[in-house]
Amino acid sequence: MRKFAVFPVLVALFLISRLLSGLAAHSSYLLIACLLFLGTLIMLGGCELFANGTESLGGRLNLSHAATGSLLAAIGTALPETMVPIIALMTGRPGQRQGIAIGAILGAPFMLGTLAMFFLGLTVLVRKFLKKTRAALVPNVKALKFETGYIIAAMAAIFVVSLIRQKSVGRTADFLAAALLLAAYVFFFSRTLRHEAEEHEKYAEGFHFGVYLGFPRKGRWFAFQAAVGLAFMLAGANLFVEYISALALKSGFPPLALSFMIVPFATEFPEKVNSISWALKGKDTLALANVTGAMVFQASIPVSIGLLFTRWAIGRAEMTGILLVVLMASLLRMTVSARKEIPFWILLSGGAFYLVYLAQALRLF
Repeated sequence: MRKFAVFPVLVALFLISRLLSGLAAHSSYLLIACLLFLGTLIMLGGCELFANGTESLGGRLNLSHAATGSLLAAIGTALPETMVPIIALMTGRPGQRQGIAIGAILGAPFMLGTLAMFFLGLTVLVRKFLKKTRAALVPNVKALKFETGYIIAAMAAIFVVSLIRQKSVGRTADFLAAALLLAAYVFFFSRTLRHEAEEHEKYAEGFHFGVYLGFPRKGRWFAFQAAVGLAFMLAGANLFVEYISALALKSGFPPLALSFMIVPFATEFPEKVNSISWALKGKDTLALANVTGAMVFQASIPVSIGLLFTRWAIGRAEMTGILLVVLMASLLRMTVSARKEIPFWILLSGGAFYLVYLAQALRLF
């Protein structure tokens, strides 16, 4: 029975939570709390499958932790949310589709650079008290400096193009910036593949689908397990948001405040959960590279799509968000260059940056 326990448990939890979800808005706080717990279990189960599959695939390909986190894990978790602006452009209402798309495009790297870093900081603190370790992440210094340098340059380019668009209606700058970002990401990808592994790097020895379901230890099954884990993470995150929304509305929580607090938390949840899991296991390079690698991807591919297929026009709040991402990346780069580690309080500052943006955005409404 133990051998076939993985799929039935996750599927059963998902089906039960879906059957009860229609009752959430009209149910007691106790039932909503139970549904939240079920949604969380589904997310955590999916996270473990994804992380284990990604690690197994990275080990099979002989990739460093930096490459596995920045490429395999980061792109895998970023691709689904990248579909949001694409779907918005294809199916959204004519007067709203471009605004929704641009907001989703710029919101992704910002949420990763602020809230995701904040949760990593909290995780480091928890790890310190549970395992008596240092209250800091110790990543691959060379890889992190390269990634943060890329983020600073990319976000600065986006800021400049956005300023130009405020003064001109021409599209030349948009097309040039999109081409530059796409070419830069190709360079980033090839350079990251060549990152050398550090001596202490270890991958998961047990392949979950191999242990519990008898799947062979082959690359395609590693990738299949990671895809299944990602599907469960996304399903769990969707359920989590649904139940949190029901709880907030039942409590009379303002819809505007709800959108600012819940939606950003949910859209980048896969990256957050994976990074938290890896940080708790002491795999600091994987934990941080998963976030910074996703930031690189989101600042390159989706932004290029936005520049090519929208009338790129953003307001003061979005410009503030871009500058805060540059500030956070600069802070990470300077700290790791000087100290060879990232203390918890540097990571927690991401929460302060998010509050600055929130105050700015609310003031403009």
